[in-house]
Amino acid sequence: MGRVRLPLAGPYRPAARLYRFPDGRLLWHIRLWEYDRPVPHLVGTPVLIAFARRNRLRSLEEEIDQLVQNALAIRGDRD
Repeated sequence: MGRVRLPLAGPYRPAARLYRFPDGRLLWHIRLWEYDRPVPHLVGTPVLIAFARRNRLRSLEEEIDQLVQNALAIRGDRD
């Protein structure tokens, strides 16, 4: 559906990719480094919105909202 970059630390900006699952759920896939390798995580939109708000990243919050709205609009067209 789309992706955003998460500014976590310096140049480390992992991509968060939005996916719609067959049951209609929208989840974000993020690969975060843990020790010596990237580990995949699935999180809901509220987690990313909370991250953006806590870090005062208004443009990131807007990007997330826009991708979610686009995904919901596409779903509405198919129903």
